[in-house]
Amino acid sequence: MTTTEQGGVAPPAATLRRRPLVLMLVAHYLSAFGNAVTVVTVPLYVFGQTGSSVSTGLAGFANALPLVFAGAVGGVWIDRIGGQRMSVVSDLLAGALIGLVPLLNDTVGLPLPALMLLLFGRSMVATPASAARMTLVKPLADEAGVRLENANSWIQGAPRLGLLVGAPLAGLLIATTGPVVGMYVDCASFFAAALLMSLGVPRRAPQPAAERPPFFRQLSDGLTATRKIPVIAAMTGFVVVTNFLDDAFTPVLLPVYSEEVLGGGQYLGWLLAASGCGAVAGTFLYGPASKRLLTSRRWTLLGCFAVIGVLRLCVAAEPGPVLTIVISFLLGLAAGPLNPVLMTVMFERVPPELTGRIFALSGAAAMSAAPLGILVAGWSVDLAGLRTTLIAFGCAYLVLIAVSSRLSALKDMDKGPDAADAAPAPAKETAP
Repeated sequence: MTTTEQGGVAPPAATLRRRPLVLMLVAHYLSAFGNAVTVVTVPLYVFGQTGSSVSTGLAGFANALPLVFAGAVGGVWIDRIGGQRMSVVSDLLAGALIGLVPLLNDTVGLPLPALMLLLFGRSMVATPASAARMTLVKPLADEAGVRLENANSWIQGAPRLGLLVGAPLAGLLIATTGPVVGMYVDCASFFAAALLMSLGVPRRAPQPAAERPPFFRQLSDGLTATRKIPVIAAMTGFVVVTNFLDDAFTPVLLPVYSEEVLGGGQYLGWLLAASGCGAVAGTFLYGPASKRLLTSRRWTLLGCFAVIGVLRLCVAAEPGPVLTIVISFLLGLAAGPLNPVLMTVMFERVPPELTGRIFALSGAAAMSAAPLGILVAGWSVDLAGLRTTLIAFGCAYLVLIAVSSRLSALKDMDKGPDAADAAPAPAKETAP
């Protein structure tokens, strides 16, 4: 046992090494929790203030519009100033903007255009924070002596657990105090996350301004590197297609299924809760399971998506409320390992100086397919019917798995980092 100069007991060295990783994870969970509260409170707040479903839809549009653009641009700033600084700045700005919504409305008033601007700005500045913290996982996990698969499971569980806990709490807050308190809770969660990141996570020195290339050249370097690492390019393309097929399920297909097949919208909550519980379990179980059971990352990725495709076909068979809830849990369970698998491979293959850009660009590309998938699913349900749409989307999964299983680039998921496969270093980043 060692003591400090003041006579107290010094913390073990292992505790000191793990503290930055733990504090970063806590900050990430706080931010995810606040985001989940906002997802529920903002639409209800806008509808309560305006009484207009059109205004509520515009608020959702303003909140979602910046996601793709902000992710891509934010990646450059992550590499320029560092993940820790970017996380702190993003959280502080996002907390201030969401806090201004109820504050201004209760004091000087808040016209609808100003509300849309605040929501747009909040989403714009909050989006890079998640990617910024992702870039810190590998160095902090290495310092803490934690397996990368475990660390990725822990951080990828944040949005899933945040939604599972934050959404019901937001509903409780709205029922008891109204949506305003929920937005202040979101504001406080962002500020707390910024404080933890600022005080507990070490920062690296930013690249000297004289050595930075022009902004758009850095963005172009990230795009070039993403294309030139075969396994990263293949995984990104794969996720773009699966997001097209997957992201329509919750906002379009499940609500229609609940009403038309199960006989009432009240089942939607049970389906979402079951899926959320399964996703949380699958995410956290991947870390220990990756040691012996899910040792092949490629077959974990393809196998999980194959299970999802089969389960979607089972839903199309209309098995009844109880079995559909069980299937929803299994769908979430199968989806849980996917993000940790992908992130682990990316950490091994992406050069450290490009992590911010490649992580953010890959995420932006993946998100870009979701709106189109939602639109196509809505049209398909109207034109061909719900069951046909479910069968088509489920079969598309299985076709994608069959094609992807033959891609040589995805086979590299199970290989260690290879200098020949890694991205070529970008041109020396000096100002012209």
